[in-house]
Amino acid sequence: MAIVALFGLIYAIVFAIGIWYNWSLWLMIGFTLVLILFQYLISPILINWIYNIEWIPYDQFRAQFPHLAEAVDKVVAIRGIKTPRMGIIRDGNPNAFTFGWTKNSARIVITTGILQYLNENEQKAVVSHELGHVVHNDFILMTLVFAVPLVLLTIARWAYFSSWFAGTRNKEGAMIRLALLAIAVLSYIAYFIGYLISLVVSRIREYYADEHAGELTENPNALSTALVKIAYGLLLDTTYEEKQKSAVRALRGLGIFDPNGARAFAATTMSGTGKYSKQSIQAAASWDIFNPWARYYQIFSTHPLPAKRIKRLNGQCEEYGIIPEIDFSNARKIKEEQAGKSMMDEFLVDVAVKFLPILIFIALIGLTITWIFGAAGLITVLVNTLTLSNLLLFWAIGFYLIGFGVLVKTKFMYKSGFEPQNVLDLVTNIKVSPIRTIPTLMEGRVIGRGMPGYYFGEDLYLQDNTGLMYIDYRFGWSIIDFFFAIVRVKKLVGQYVRIKGWYRRGPSPYLQVDTIETETGRRFRNYAKHMTYFWAVLAFIVGLVLFYIWFATF
Repeated sequence: MAIVALFGLIYAIVFAIGIWYNWSLWLMIGFTLVLILFQYLISPILINWIYNIEWIPYDQFRAQFPHLAEAVDKVVAIRGIKTPRMGIIRDGNPNAFTFGWTKNSARIVITTGILQYLNENEQKAVVSHELGHVVHNDFILMTLVFAVPLVLLTIARWAYFSSWFAGTRNKEGAMIRLALLAIAVLSYIAYFIGYLISLVVSRIREYYADEHAGELTENPNALSTALVKIAYGLLLDTTYEEKQKSAVRALRGLGIFDPNGARAFAATTMSGTGKYSKQSIQAAASWDIFNPWARYYQIFSTHPLPAKRIKRLNGQCEEYGIIPEIDFSNARKIKEEQAGKSMMDEFLVDVAVKFLPILIFIALIGLTITWIFGAAGLITVLVNTLTLSNLLLFWAIGFYLIGFGVLVKTKFMYKSGFEPQNVLDLVTNIKVSPIRTIPTLMEGRVIGRGMPGYYFGEDLYLQDNTGLMYIDYRFGWSIIDFFFAIVRVKKLVGQYVRIKGWYRRGPSPYLQVDTIETETGRRFRNYAKHMTYFWAVLAFIVGLVLFYIWFATF
């Protein structure tokens, strides 16, 4: 139904324009479709180029990973497709993906992190999920789905720029220009709606791939526990003592806090079998279920939130008479213990802080539009009060308010008071958000890149003695991020480090870096926080200039 709605939307708009205007639009649409086709054709080549993928002959893959080859062979036999090409990225970040042109030219890639942190059943479930994308021909389907919003955007831009050249000297020309502007506005709205529908389709395809994994393995629990490890970073069924012996020895040398103390805390959250308790997992998932920010991110995400995927997999367990290994029956109680009945008040404060400078600027734009309409005689409200002199004064004051707004936002988002934390401490905190952060000191080993195998990725992936965490090193300027990616990231992988930063939660948990310190004493600073002061100073300077003009002129 979502796909039908998408194509119905584009058909209605193009049909209406075709009736009322000439057909030059088709040239632009055709050009857009050619670009989309070109992107579709070249994407697998680009992915193969920019990711460090080690391709394995299938006979060798079958010999090394018979449990994974079993899933591949089963799908090939049942579906009658060609055997996908199998590849490995030597990176500790547990991840997997598939790409290609059709189901008969598919490539499936897993990282060494999948092999290291997931058990064989979970590995098989992850590969089965990727095989689901292959057999469902999601390469082609999602290319078509995301093409629709791009065509709508093309229509909007065409109408907008065409309105520039529409005649305005006569009534007919003015009407044409007005009609084109109306088409542009409606097409932009349709583009936004179409884009959201495309994301819905993408999330549905992920659910279908999950379902395929459950059917192929006949054990939906395997993918559920894999998702907990990959999405939340909790290493469920590792043998705690064995996994952490070498890590604990290395961490003692950094001296920021005693790993034995952290181990004692982590042990209290684990069952006697070495698995994390249900309460720990439910606390980690409660953010997805109850935090208002999770609903916001879900709207704009290509993937469903992990907790939602696990819920659907739990429903699939019933078909096989299996008791779900992960349930959320106690999640609401955990959430209320941490955050009370409602989290909407914190969410509204976060939103106000995040958009405070923008809201002030929008208010200034609104005042300016009101002044323009008043000067043109279109409105009489505030005409006497809102003079040009007052408008300039409002802009001067407004830029000072914007500067203070940026400072308030920075103070709120980059708090002080850094304390030692581990992955488990952080991911089980429900009140955190992209704005409401936890100042953190964390130690662990860098096991890979944030985007595994991606040559130009500046982010990292860290393992401490309780789990895994995405490390965000983005500075904000592409050239600096690029330099860090190609020069420093490779050197950091494999090292034990101390990280000072701010824990945030978006679609997934992550730690934004302030400082990284290695065992050898090398320090890498990130000045993303300091860059916010640049914008505050710039706003104050603009405000000062406007005050000077106001004093000099009026």
